[in-house]
Amino acid sequence: MAEEDGQLLGALTFLHERDAIEIVTLDSVIENRGAGAAPLGAVAARARADVVRRLFLVTTNDNIYAIRFYQKRGWDMAALHRDAVAAARLLKPEIPATGEDGIPIRHEIEFDLILA
Repeated sequence: MAEEDGQLLGALTFLHERDAIEIVTLDSVIENRGAGAAPLGAVAARARADVVRRLFLVTTNDNIYAIRFYQKRGWDMAALHRDAVAAARLLKPEIPATGEDGIPIRHEIEFDLILA
């Protein structure tokens, strides 16, 4: 979590598997204050301490802010899962057809960060 003066600014959840850590959620209440970057850095530090070499996450093609955010922090696009959201909608029909900017939500983009 990221907080300032007792106020929650952001939170991250992750799944630590044997040889990788998956970032499951990253939420920030206030943007451009480190609310996303700080928890992300903390998980990377934990991964290094646990000798985990790979962090990864998945976002959708419409999430332009997240795509920019992760690339600015050294994450790399590792895979494009075309039309993967159609399968996700079978489990979660509430997933909207379009995102905030009117971009159709269709694909999942996998990002990873390889730690040295």
